Amino acid sequence: GFRNSADVMKAIALGADAVAIGTPVLIACGCHGCQRCSSGKCPWGLTTNEPSISERLDVDWAEERITNLITGWHHEMQEIMGLNGIYDIGSFRGNRLILRGIDLNEKELSILGIKYAGE
Repeated sequence: GFRNSADVMKAIALGADAVAIGTPVLIACGCHGCQRCSSGKCPWGLTTNEPSISERLDVDWAEERITNLITGWHHEMQEIMGLNGIYDIGSFRGNRLILRGIDLNEKELSILGIKYAGE
């Protein structure tokens, strides 16, 4: 999954039109990573339909945290683009010339269509 704005930018540079950022949003809302999402018994009220548990979630607080996350990532993504002399996300998408691989073998570099770091 995508952990941060840099991961999102790598995916866009590889050609992604969109990404899903579920885990970072859950963490921003107060998730503690107990791995009970699919049980419907999330103790923090994030992934449950049980009214007694879902009342634990302060929706206004969660909304503010998600807004802060997205705003912060937006600023970081603009910075990454600016450092590469690109000011339009459309010009960034599929632009593998800016990517470099670390700890990848020749086959992986070839599949991704990128060069090794330092080249």
